[in-house]
Amino acid sequence: MAKAIKLPSGAWRTQATKTINNKKVRKSFTVHPKECGGDSRKAKAQSELQAREWTLQTEFDKSTTTVRSAIDDYIKDRSAVLSPSTIADYKRMYKYFEDILDEDVHYVETKTLQAIINDMAIPKDSRTINARTIKNRIFFLIAALKYVGVDKRFNLRFPSQIQPNLSPPEPSEFHRLLSLATDEEKLIIIFAGLYTLRRGEIGGLCGEDILRDMNAIYVHTSRVQNENKEWVRRPMPKNLNSVRIIQVDPQIMKMIPDVGPGEYIISLNPNEMTKHFERLRAKACVDCRLHDLRKFAASIRSEIMPSKYVEADGGWRKGSNVLTTIYDKPFKENRNEYSKMFNDKVIKEYGNELFGKNA
Repeated sequence: MAKAIKLPSGAWRTQATKTINNKKVRKSFTVHPKECGGDSRKAKAQSELQAREWTLQTEFDKSTTTVRSAIDDYIKDRSAVLSPSTIADYKRMYKYFEDILDEDVHYVETKTLQAIINDMAIPKDSRTINARTIKNRIFFLIAALKYVGVDKRFNLRFPSQIQPNLSPPEPSEFHRLLSLATDEEKLIIIFAGLYTLRRGEIGGLCGEDILRDMNAIYVHTSRVQNENKEWVRRPMPKNLNSVRIIQVDPQIMKMIPDVGPGEYIISLNPNEMTKHFERLRAKACVDCRLHDLRKFAASIRSEIMPSKYVEADGGWRKGSNVLTTIYDKPFKENRNEYSKMFNDKVIKEYGNELFGKNA
């Protein structure tokens, strides 16, 4: 008889196997002590009992599709239309669901998925999985199950999602980064911190994308990793708004190397860009990530541009809350300046009434 094992969450899981239609099928039975009045021994016994009862049941006329084959079919169906990096991410999903890969899709229940979520939420080796990452993994699995005909509603509870705390550099810190950067690092900072490009978009820029006669750059590709961990140029944007032409100052255009149409402007791949930037920010004593420079670009633009133009340059959707709630933030160093401008206006406008004409 299959024995239950205790999970980090405190629940007991028993895995049982039987043959249905000449195929071996495995199913997990998870019971938490909370379901048994807090009695852990009772939860263990209940888990083993459910497994034993399922093993003894006779199955009739039920075609068996395992979770593994559901994921296989789901990925295969989308391989032609999704980017290499997305397919590579999908193929990594198998390892997150190892315990249920051989289970019949029809036996995957809310309890099964909730146990997986609970296990993912528990820190391992001092590392915590982001709540959004957990949701993405589970929603991928649910999509694969739906693809093979499992039409169930799963009532799931996820860990609270913490809003990313992006920390753009202050203007003086941005000056420091530029002053200490190498020529190639300086160009990366300019593309990200002045012209809103993501690191993949920076990596995807080739000679053909530099529109020198227009003093502009054409952003329409991204450099990503395929399933073989090779960096490839993908002619597909993150979303339709990401394809854009950005006007660049003529003096800055002269800094962009003149390379062949298919040659990369930046020799570094996106991961190497991040490592270079991490060393540079430590040297400059600036606490921000490479991606945070996009927030800097949005913030400096928003001080002189209407939001619709900021959205167009940055590749955000019209009315995007990402721009207004995450990227477009006031600089601490500029608040005093704007506060002084406001106070000067107040005195000029209402000084007579406040202090008298002779004050």
